[in-house]
Amino acid sequence: MKVKIKTGFAAYKDNDLPVKAQKIHDDMAADSADYSTPSPSLASGQTKINTFLAKLADRGTTAKTAAKKAARKALIDYLNSLALYVQQNCGNDEETALKSGYDIWKTGTPVGDLPKPKNFTLASGNNSREIYASMDSLGPNAKSYTYRYTQEEGSDQTTWKTIVSTNPKALIGELVSGKKVFVQGAGVGASKHQVWSNVISMYVL
Repeated sequence: MKVKIKTGFAAYKDNDLPVKAQKIHDDMAADSADYSTPSPSLASGQTKINTFLAKLADRGTTAKTAAKKAARKALIDYLNSLALYVQQNCGNDEETALKSGYDIWKTGTPVGDLPKPKNFTLASGNNSREIYASMDSLGPNAKSYTYRYTQEEGSDQTTWKTIVSTNPKALIGELVSGKKVFVQGAGVGASKHQVWSNVISMYVL
């Protein structure tokens, strides 16, 4: 999973921006092993922080407000440029990225195998030659649900027919009346591996 440096400094309030900028400056200066040649330089960044702080404290006229806005923009542009340097030099390592003082985007960690289905049941459908297969929802990590089935007792499961549903309840049709149908279900998540239910069966009407 790629580590992504967070910017978005335009959303910072005037009083918060130089505080964050100073933290980035100080943290990167303390971690010269990982960030030995910052570009743009930390010295130029400190100058922009000091300039913005001075303009922030000296307002009152239209000209001074404009100067403050210009100093703010210069500091944000600097932080965005330095973020690119950090992105290229953090080695895609979260800990190293955070040592720069920058924040990183939080990305969802793929969940492993979904649990074995619970309350897996079969029921007759509204019409002949069809049944409903259902299980308890496996929650938001389940992208879909897979059901495989056969009416050939003892057959290899890899040859069974398969249907995929976004719902934990699925309709299986075009079955042969008077014969048993054997069904198994599993959730589909981030992992390619699926944990299947026990095989259950019922007679098709």
